[in-house]
Amino acid sequence: MIRSMNKYAFLVFHSDYESFLHKLRSLGVLHVNEQKDSREVEELRSILSERTHIKDTLRALRPYITGGAAELFSQPIKNEAEGEALIAEIEGELKRLSVLEEELATLRLEATEVRPWGAFDPAAVSQLSNAGYALSFFTIPQARFTEAFQAEYDVVPVATLSGRVYFVHLHAAGASQTLPEAEHVATPKRSITELEGLVAEAEAARAQQLEKLTEQTKLWQDQLASYDLLLENRFTFGRTRLQGERLADEKLLLLEGFVPTDDAPAFEAALEEAGYYFRQVDFDPETERVPIQLKNNAFARCFEFITGLFSLPNYQEIDQTYLIAPFFMLFFGMCFGDAGYGLLLFTVCTYFRLRSKGGDTSLLGLGQWLGGGAFVVGMLMGGIFGIELPWAHNKAYIFNQDNMMMISVIIGLVQILLGKAIGAYKKGLQKGWRHSLAGYAWVLLLVAVGLIYALPKASITLPQPVTYILYGIAGLSVLVAFFYNSPGKNPFINFGSGLWSTYETASGLLGDSLSYIRLFAIGLTGGILGSVFNQLAMSCVPEAGSGASVFSYIIGWVMALLVLLFGHGINFGIAMIGAFVHPLRLTFVEYYKNSEFEGGGKPYTPFTRK
Repeated sequence: MIRSMNKYAFLVFHSDYESFLHKLRSLGVLHVNEQKDSREVEELRSILSERTHIKDTLRALRPYITGGAAELFSQPIKNEAEGEALIAEIEGELKRLSVLEEELATLRLEATEVRPWGAFDPAAVSQLSNAGYALSFFTIPQARFTEAFQAEYDVVPVATLSGRVYFVHLHAAGASQTLPEAEHVATPKRSITELEGLVAEAEAARAQQLEKLTEQTKLWQDQLASYDLLLENRFTFGRTRLQGERLADEKLLLLEGFVPTDDAPAFEAALEEAGYYFRQVDFDPETERVPIQLKNNAFARCFEFITGLFSLPNYQEIDQTYLIAPFFMLFFGMCFGDAGYGLLLFTVCTYFRLRSKGGDTSLLGLGQWLGGGAFVVGMLMGGIFGIELPWAHNKAYIFNQDNMMMISVIIGLVQILLGKAIGAYKKGLQKGWRHSLAGYAWVLLLVAVGLIYALPKASITLPQPVTYILYGIAGLSVLVAFFYNSPGKNPFINFGSGLWSTYETASGLLGDSLSYIRLFAIGLTGGILGSVFNQLAMSCVPEAGSGASVFSYIIGWVMALLVLLFGHGINFGIAMIGAFVHPLRLTFVEYYKNSEFEGGGKPYTPFTRK
């Protein structure tokens, strides 16, 4: 259900405005009407920019996050100066790692270039220069380095790597050396021995910096979250302060907002005690976006996530979460089509929900309901981990696989008719009961006609008086649907509107009901894939009496287990996607359309300190 809201107006003297906002924030129930864009204020824009900076910093630290807990207690950030200093420290450490990695990459590249020349002494090369000689370094393809080439140019080979020969040529200093097809290489400045030592030192420094980052990140995560929360509280306070409308030469400020009706008495008492002026005012939900807060029982509350994926209802509608929930659970189970997968999902969600320490566990609760429902539906359909149960093809069993397509369509018709009834009820709430009569008439007409013509085909004979009553209901519904669909208008106009509604209802009902066949098709596909993987796994095991060795049986069962884990893992993942996406479509398209769902509700976000 949607919680009822009261609207309040507050008139505050300008010098008391800050303390008044602190009081509102401590009460934590007022949803402030936002009439001014906070992005137009430079101070608030800078806060948003800094919060983005925090997110970027956390993203940069992501490679260094480990599962262990921090050894030291993280101190919360108390002000923005501490937060800015923290980010500067983190960026400095990340920059230091980046510099170390660049130095290491440079040294490794230099070592790769010098390694073919071996452990020579660069000082000896310098001594040759003092004696009037120079040593030049060259490389040439191995096929070109012939004996004739060596004899002609008096060169000395040093190493052969990757099809190239590395050699040196001793010549008089200052003489220009040009060897055909040979590539001159710059004289190495350091030996490979020295470079390998420098590489080892750079690797040690990099490893030390990585260890420091990994350890510090455990603390930095909590501190950055604390800093982000500090900025969020400051932003919400500044955004709320901005919404005050200045009156009487800016001496007074007018602020408006909504409070849940259940919380209103305590809220009013607290403000009266503090001496602030306020007044409850009327509001028109057709022209104002009233904040929406859903209030449901433990079962329906888990499915509020599904409602929020599309849109919250507006204040003039009803919360349909409790109507969506059982159908969605049923649709999910039919698309899953396997009791084993449902039991697995239920077990995993239950395990993590029991291990969770506080926080919102509604998504895990949703997984429990969906998994439990899939287990029940899978058992009814006769499938568990791709194994068909004995009753799956029993002709006398109502939920046998031959009947599932028809059952899917019938379930779809039930949800569509429920949606039309809800649409009529909603129209009655918004415009008056007379405007809802045509909607109810269409539902009664479809139900009556369906019972009159469908039950005999199912070998069910209705008593004659009941049949006459159904004909009477159908006739009366036709009159209402064709001549009273728009109260107060000309009957001929209503008749034309009724004809158009007949076309829309007939075409829409056919297309919408056929969409529910996907429930049968997706569930059947998942069951077939599971059965195929079972057959593939069993084909790996030698048949009994085949004379295979014990070792062959062991290898066969190991292979079978791998095929089962891999195959059912893939099938489970595909089933999860299909069983979630397709019920969403049936809910948001077929059901919402027939229930005339409008949506557009704005979430209730009270002004409070987090």
